[in-house]
Amino acid sequence: MKKIFVLILFVLISTNAIAGCEDPINDGVDYTNCRFSDGQDLQGSYLPNSKLSFTSFIQVNFDKSIMMSSNLSFGTFPESSFIRANLYESILVGANFEKANFTGANLTRADFMGSTLIEANFQNSNLMEANFTSSNITNANFDGANLIGALWTNGETCGPNSIGVCNK
Repeated sequence: MKKIFVLILFVLISTNAIAGCEDPINDGVDYTNCRFSDGQDLQGSYLPNSKLSFTSFIQVNFDKSIMMSSNLSFGTFPESSFIRANLYESILVGANFEKANFTGANLTRADFMGSTLIEANFQNSNLMEANFTSSNITNANFDGANLIGALWTNGETCGPNSIGVCNK
């Protein structure tokens, strides 16, 4: 009986925050598999270290949000806005960002491997050491974006003069 009590106490005071799909967005919570209302205004949200894999955020405004070290893998984010958002070292593997706007965003070391980035806008964003391996970047806009050290769709590393275009 004593062991069961200790186990229950340990689970209750665990440092991992778990949220239900109806709970407000917060730091470090797990919203895996949640579907949120389309067109929400979450501008300036603070949700670093969050788990947003397999979530749905269609046409959602994440402008100026803090989302570093978050996991957005296999999520659905078409036509969402991430203008000047901080997604430093976030995992975005296999996610759908079709027509998403990342203008001026910090995407340093972000992992977009296998993501859909059709018509996404990365104008003036920091994509230093980002991973685009096997991503679909058809008609994506990289004007003024820092691509130095990024892994391009074919797995090659972008060279030191890669601003707006991946130069080998």
